[in-house]
Amino acid sequence: MARKKPAYSTGLPNDDFSKTQFYIGMRGGISFTKAHVINRYSSFVSTTDPDDNYDKTYSNYKKAGAFVGLEFDFYFKGFTASFQPNYRREVYSYSNSYEWKDENDASNFLQLQYKQDTRLDYIELPLFIKYDILQKNFRPFVQVGFYYGILNGATKHLVVDGTDNASGTARTFNQQDDIVGAKDLFIKSSIGMAFGAGVSYKVGNIRLILDATYRKGMNNISNVSNRYSANTLTGSGDVSDDIKLDNLAFSFGCLFPMKFLTSSEYKAVD
Repeated sequence: MARKKPAYSTGLPNDDFSKTQFYIGMRGGISFTKAHVINRYSSFVSTTDPDDNYDKTYSNYKKAGAFVGLEFDFYFKGFTASFQPNYRREVYSYSNSYEWKDENDASNFLQLQYKQDTRLDYIELPLFIKYDILQKNFRPFVQVGFYYGILNGATKHLVVDGTDNASGTARTFNQQDDIVGAKDLFIKSSIGMAFGAGVSYKVGNIRLILDATYRKGMNNISNVSNRYSANTLTGSGDVSDDIKLDNLAFSFGCLFPMKFLTSSEYKAVD
């Protein structure tokens, strides 16, 4: 009796393992960050009005960061486990305003405004589970996952604008961008959940991906024990608040399949 040829000879495998696929690729994109304040702090206290506060005004989702990394995927029946290690910069900004007035002469005053950009560099290790809504060349998908970030560096960029009407001659001034290392003001880890959606499109044996992801930070990234340790910043009135980082990221990727059918067409298992 003749033995039946295996399904691979037709290019149509039937066993489950043959329908899996491994992908390796690259991705990169831009991101916008929001600082979610847990507790507020300041190095100044009003001596005239105890109700005065010097809360920072945050500009959320205004400054663009960037990221670039690799992607390793395992696909099976519409579901994909995706590991996406990357190097990421997150940027958020805030401003403080301070004013002194002469109680005896209102024309004598000093106004200062501090504008600060905080830039955090992370080595990030995200893991996602994706689900393809359609099983075709054009595939919309949704994804959910979590990430763990390792702080690699941090800087604060400070610009001071002021109006001095108390030194005898009215004048305005601007202090150029001061760049201060601030790694000790933040803890080494950032942890959070991530949710997103996107589309992928198959071009030959390559799959192109475009997606958007919302990342919600779950931990306070400020180093509470070092809050007042940066003398350069504390002396200018800057003390870190307790914050969590939320992030909106847009990325583009390119994936290459690692498994192919044994057939004359040499097509990727997909």
